[in-house]
Amino acid sequence: MPANTEISFHRSGARQAARYVSDGAVHEEALDHGRWIGLYWSASGQAQRENVTAGLPEVSSLQHPLHSFALEIDGQSLHNRWEWAGGSRRPGERPDTTEAVVELRHQVRPVTVRVVTRLDGSPILVRYLEITNNGGAPAALSSVAPWAGILWNTNTERQRHHSHANPTFDARAQAKFALGYLASEEWGHEGDWAWQPLPPEQFRIERRSFGRSWGSPYYIVRNQATGEMFWMGLAWGGNFYAEFGHRPDALLSFRLGPLAPAPLRVIAPGETVRSPEVHLGPLHGSMDQAVAAWHQHMRASVVPPRPAGKEMFTVAGRVVEEPGEWILREVDIAAEMGVEAFMVDAGWYGAQFGEWPALRGDWQEGSWLPGGLAGIREHAHRQGLLFGLWHEAEAVSDRSRLHQEHPEWTLRTDDGRPCAETLDLANPAAAAFLEETVLRLIREHRLDFYKLDYNVSVGEGGQSRRDSFAESEFWRHGETIHRTFDRVRREFPEVCLENCGGGGGRNDLGMLARFHYAAVSDWSVMPYSIRAINAMTLFIPPEALCYYHNHVNWMGTQAHQLADADTHLRVTLFAAPIFVGFGAQDADRSTEFYRRTRRYIALHKGFCRAVLASHPVVYHHTPDIGLFAPAEWCVLEYGTADRQRGYAGIFKLGSGEGEYLFRPRGLDLARQYQVTLDNEGQTFRAAGSELALRGLPVRLDAALTSQLLLFEAAQE
Repeated sequence: MPANTEISFHRSGARQAARYVSDGAVHEEALDHGRWIGLYWSASGQAQRENVTAGLPEVSSLQHPLHSFALEIDGQSLHNRWEWAGGSRRPGERPDTTEAVVELRHQVRPVTVRVVTRLDGSPILVRYLEITNNGGAPAALSSVAPWAGILWNTNTERQRHHSHANPTFDARAQAKFALGYLASEEWGHEGDWAWQPLPPEQFRIERRSFGRSWGSPYYIVRNQATGEMFWMGLAWGGNFYAEFGHRPDALLSFRLGPLAPAPLRVIAPGETVRSPEVHLGPLHGSMDQAVAAWHQHMRASVVPPRPAGKEMFTVAGRVVEEPGEWILREVDIAAEMGVEAFMVDAGWYGAQFGEWPALRGDWQEGSWLPGGLAGIREHAHRQGLLFGLWHEAEAVSDRSRLHQEHPEWTLRTDDGRPCAETLDLANPAAAAFLEETVLRLIREHRLDFYKLDYNVSVGEGGQSRRDSFAESEFWRHGETIHRTFDRVRREFPEVCLENCGGGGGRNDLGMLARFHYAAVSDWSVMPYSIRAINAMTLFIPPEALCYYHNHVNWMGTQAHQLADADTHLRVTLFAAPIFVGFGAQDADRSTEFYRRTRRYIALHKGFCRAVLASHPVVYHHTPDIGLFAPAEWCVLEYGTADRQRGYAGIFKLGSGEGEYLFRPRGLDLARQYQVTLDNEGQTFRAAGSELALRGLPVRLDAALTSQLLLFEAAQE
């Protein structure tokens, strides 16, 4: 078992119970009157005494939503009538993880559920269900919340004792609980972080417009009286819901799950299906400490480590915008600028040039590529660059040969209309085509890295007939994508994988668990670029994010025209950068623009990579600004765990003169540091204690300008 973990199956009074301990997180559950319920959570690492636990949770399951999961099959809610069938432990799928398995047998329906809880030594636990149909007929899974139940059952005020949990908290003036979440599901709105006071009522978030969301399913629930937080996320790439119930007595419950027209999944006789995962844990401390704990979990249980020798690299990528050898010249320019990899983006496939949006699905290289993809690859390799390829594996355009030959492979809705230009992955033949195509492209073109894109929006999703049911396609779609890229990582462990969903439109935990890094957003213009990174790094470690520099324009204005050159380029230092070209091919690359760009590429590869590629600690000095809230500053700091090196970006968002007093958080107070002020090009020596306690004033005089600070421990 991982260090700092414990799994216990025991009796709590007369009840069968299970306790999970991982770092500071403690959670205990029990089978109470046929219901698998939560007894308590703790962020302190201390398990409750047996005589206390026997009386928990001190409220009735007939009046409160105590059950630890929600499941409906064949129209029946299976929240009760369970009996204990056993408890066991097994190794987790990732190294140094372990799983607790509670098996429950339903007394009415022929259904067995294994409640699986994965521990990795961080204070974040993972929950999923293995649901088995033991009957002789297909079973329709209508809805599921893999994890649910009570988060807090601690009154902030107990009248009979004339006392309060925290006398300084005024329950009459502010909400007892607040919810932080990504508030928009629209394209380009990744990072639209917002806090919402929870009313003493049900509060439900639904994402059903696009079939995925640019506001990924991550949540922080904060107890305003005690300061404790729960961090949670859902591993599901389709539509989803999150529900939080605040009772007047201060009890707060939740549930998360996939959202689609029922049934979500038809389970064949004897078949076992696995639900999406929910990642959840209590954290009590500062936001920086909570982010560090969540990142620890992400690195241990979610984001796979990159292949050896490809821990991080800078990329240049171009859409094939015209035939001819110009793309080889782009490779030359990329090498000249100092990047380490080149990606052929969209436009490389199909029967004729210029029709690539309409020919998605015809994944054969076009005749207009100089020497084919092999020629471009070999040209890149001769320049010392890695070679990668863009692929929208799930897409099938209506004018493609694939669609003409296999119209039955296109996803359709209830009356037969195409739902979107995407494959129906509930169709086994279409699913096999997708899997084999991905493997073929990687093998045939000897890719060093591969980018999966996803630019379709399916709304409520398609349906297909299955065993007299009209089954939603979402569940099987996700199963196919996960299975495909699990296989890719097994068969091609040396290949780096990038996840892109029209930007960050599918950055849920399930996709992140199959890819080495993911796109932040397509909307790479200041100030939204750095604000998106600022918000998304609350949940996704920065080394697992890539940022597309100069990717899109805004209202006809190019990205480089919206901020000063240094500020625009400094955003590239806070994720793995992908440069979408470097301007005109015939430009003089000895000019200031190119000199400055090469400098930031070198800075990323040198000073910053020593931080980024070493699992940096992230310090959010402005964690709550989101994308659209009025804010004067966005300040983000990365540092190594040993406090030897770090850097910070101070980005001025508001107009007019202003001064920000920056107090670095990633320094050792007992050390001396070499501090570089990048704007001034000056370096000085200072004590970590002086910098951290008194601060460093940064003055900026205009909107969308910035300062970059570099810190390195001085040699004694």
